Amino acid sequence: TTFGSNLRLLHLGTLLIIINVLVIFFYDIETSRMVRLVSSVTLFGYLLFKGGIRKNFLILALLLLLARDTAVLFYETPIFKTISLLCTVLVYTCICLFTYRRLPIVRFSMAVILFGLVIIVLNIFNVFYLSDIIIPSLDNDAQLILFFTQSAVMLFMALFAFLYNESYEGTQSLNLLFCVLAFIFSDLGGLVAYFSGYEPAYYAEKTFYIIAVSFLVDYIINYQPEADTVSELSDNK
Repeated sequence: TTFGSNLRLLHLGTLLIIINVLVIFFYDIETSRMVRLVSSVTLFGYLLFKGGIRKNFLILALLLLLARDTAVLFYETPIFKTISLLCTVLVYTCICLFTYRRLPIVRFSMAVILFGLVIIVLNIFNVFYLSDIIIPSLDNDAQLILFFTQSAVMLFMALFAFLYNESYEGTQSLNLLFCVLAFIFSDLGGLVAYFSGYEPAYYAEKTFYIIAVSFLVDYIINYQPEADTVSELSDNK
């Protein structure tokens, strides 16, 4: 992928992962949250340095990520927990809208159907298994609605990203798919770590989060609409 060829971003992302892992091991959760925010700001600063700012949904998604990471600093306060959930829903909605607009006429192949089934199963796990743990920790009905909305939007985000990658040749669409999958694994890790009390899952949460944001920054920097050429396999289905 283009991310692998962008050595500076690759090195930066790797460094941030190492820092976040060390902070989780040696410090408390509050410090870890602050370092996560600093990591997001650093990657956004890299985007600014590269002149990758464009008027599209993905830039808005990055700004909302910064707002969410700021709200997470005060996650135990109900209003900030609500804001963080709302920002997460909006981030994933922005990615959905951007990806959906890039989709050609969709033809459902066996790969698409299988991927869709896997995502649905993961969503069912998220909603029905984790909800038993998460719902008692929510503070109000608004957070409950946002939690279920986040699960639904996450499903569409993953499906659209997979369809996008199936429809086009090259690495551009693959980068966005990796970004989306990393966001999903990061969220699942965070839910398990925070609400189930399984602290090792924080390592997965932070690692996948840095990977996701790094891929998103790389995609924005290298994004070229003309680079998305319709796959011959997609045409022949």
